[in-house]
Order: sequence, then C-alpha cells, then structure tokens
Amino acid sequence: MRRDLGRWLAAAGWTAEAAADVVLAVNEAVSNAVEHGCAKRCGGVRLDARLSSTGGTRRVDCTVHDCGDWNGIARRCPARGFGLPMIRELSGEVRIEHGSAGTTIHLTSHDPPG
Repeated sequence: MRRDLGRWLAAAGWTAEAAADVVLAVNEAVSNAVEHGCAKRCGGVRLDARLSSTGGTRRVDCTVHDCGDWNGIARRCPARGFGLPMIRELSGEVRIEHGSAGTTIHLTSHDPPG
C-alpha cells in the first residue's frame, strides 16, 4: 500500500516530501484499522484515494474504512497512542466517523507550492 500510494502520488507530480507525509499518515490510519478495527472479522480494510484540483490548489483525499466497532474514545498507553495526533499533524484535514457500519477516517492533504 505504501509503495503503490507513493508511486501514484509521484506520478501525479506530488513532491517527495509531501508524498511522504501523505503515505505516513495513510499508513498509520491503515495500521490502526488493521490492529483496532475488524480485519479478522470482516476480511479487510478499504483504502480509497482521489486527487483533485480547484483554483490552482491540488489535494489528495484518502479514506480508510473498516467495519470495527471503535467508540471514538482514544485509548492511551504510555508508549502508544500517538497515531491520531500524528495523522492530524501530517494531514491538512482529518475527519473520523464511527458507528454501527464501522470506522472511517478521511484525510485531506494539499500539495504545497513547488
């Protein structure tokens, strides 16, 4: 997933640094979905990514979905629990939805002027 997403962003002209931030944020979201979501129960995690351009600003929108039943409360352990803050720091916008259908995290990152 990391390699494919990085190659896709590079082919779209994303800078190496901006692409690395997107890949790291999405990797963390996917890792959380696998570890805390439902990979064992429903067979996987879905990642969708889309590039768009509006008014000269390019952006990538990534959505990670699992069918887990996370209640929206982050559990903190002394050596863990930094995934969501890291995702928020690396992404321009982050929105998390959770409910009976599972958990979905939406990440949006803007391509910095190059």
